[in-house]
Amino acid sequence: MSNVDPTRLVADLIAGERLTTPTVKPIEPEVRSGGYFPFCDLLKHSAGADTDQLVADSVLLGALVIEWGYDVPFNKHEDFKTWLVTKEAQIVAEQPTGVYYRGTYAVSATSEKHSGLYRTIWSFRTLAALETFSDSIHTGSEFARLVNELCSYRDRERGADSSQEIYQPVRCAHRFG
Repeated sequence: MSNVDPTRLVADLIAGERLTTPTVKPIEPEVRSGGYFPFCDLLKHSAGADTDQLVADSVLLGALVIEWGYDVPFNKHEDFKTWLVTKEAQIVAEQPTGVYYRGTYAVSATSEKHSGLYRTIWSFRTLAALETFSDSIHTGSEFARLVNELCSYRDRERGADSSQEIYQPVRCAHRFG
């Protein structure tokens, strides 16, 4: 009712005008978990026998790939770009064993809404390397400091676009659902 002029409503009631009948529409909830492929460790399967070589040859990014999507406030773009130019090599030099920083990219075109205009890509040799990544972020190490600095450029305002995608090679994926 906040968009209805109360004086007009009273005038319509006095004049005997017919008011619009209220309507109710049911809400159809939709839950999307996105979990159709449970995680697997390529190196534990026969398909993983050549995984290291495929990663070494840049055929695969890794046994597991994570893509962070986010926005950076417009007025921080140039600072972020400068930071990346000077710090990306340091991130690579400090990355834990089995964890690979694959770069941060600007999105030139996308069909995804609200996923952000920037992407940071990480790849992992094994599922255990993902745990190593998580553990190392909480150690106060140089790697942790660099990742925290990278993340400090993210737009943290309410409603800011963001996303996270986790990929694994199909050679290991078992689909359900």
